[in-house]
Amino acid sequence: MYTGIDTNATEAKGHSGHSEGSINIQNQQILDDQETQKRQHKAVARVSMWMQRGNCPHMVESTALLMAAMLSDKEAAAGENAASSAYAIRAAYSAAFSRFVTGLLDGHQDKQRKQSMYSIAKTIGLPATFVELRHQSTHEQLPSLAKLRTAAKKALLWIWDYYWQQLGEDNSDACRKAVLRYLSEGDESKLAALFQEFERWPPERVLKTVQEVKGSLPGNQAFLKCAELMQRLRESEEDKKSSKSGTADTTMKDTEPDTGEADEEDDFGWSQFKGTWKPKPIGIV
Repeated sequence: MYTGIDTNATEAKGHSGHSEGSINIQNQQILDDQETQKRQHKAVARVSMWMQRGNCPHMVESTALLMAAMLSDKEAAAGENAASSAYAIRAAYSAAFSRFVTGLLDGHQDKQRKQSMYSIAKTIGLPATFVELRHQSTHEQLPSLAKLRTAAKKALLWIWDYYWQQLGEDNSDACRKAVLRYLSEGDESKLAALFQEFERWPPERVLKTVQEVKGSLPGNQAFLKCAELMQRLRESEEDKKSSKSGTADTTMKDTEPDTGEADEEDDFGWSQFKGTWKPKPIGIV
């Protein structure tokens, strides 16, 4: 395993190199840990926003709550008041763990026939120790910090196997896949149907994706196909805009009133009163 130590150096230099190498490795580990914690904090904040919107999957929420408790634990341990905040960290772990187990098992509860938590846990493969720890956290004295730390790590691993690993392929690059299908298709009769798929995304996103693909694919043929596709996308967008503006102009012409043929009898504007004017008191019609 590579350690960053020069084994060909002399013993004295090797000892000095070993110390410097160890310090460099430790510094790199600290930087990596800090970067990881920043990403974890960002992920927890994003899930918190989803929870405010509603309809957030329970497994996603549980992952964020358990991770938030672990991050608070690390920050409290590095602080000066680690001893005084230990109880608060235990409470955070207990609340996150209890919400995770209770929400998961309630979601599998049979409304017609009430089942125990242990039987539901056995059905879905949840360890019985999770149910026991949930009961202790809710109804008894809070578990020890060491026990809660271990349980939180095991819970995240279980959630990964139960939920995250079972998710389908990320659909974030579906637009890129559609572009690649269009570029690789050699049958002209099928290009029209493939071009219709681009209606699923905004034109700006499709053009940006084609631009990225054009810079990543080798060969002049791929470059020319990407340029042709971009030109076709722009022409299609211009046709849509022109058709919309033409429809709007036609609608305005159809609804514009014909003032030249207005009948004088229908004119209720100001006109000279014919006959003798007789004053009337206010209130009398």
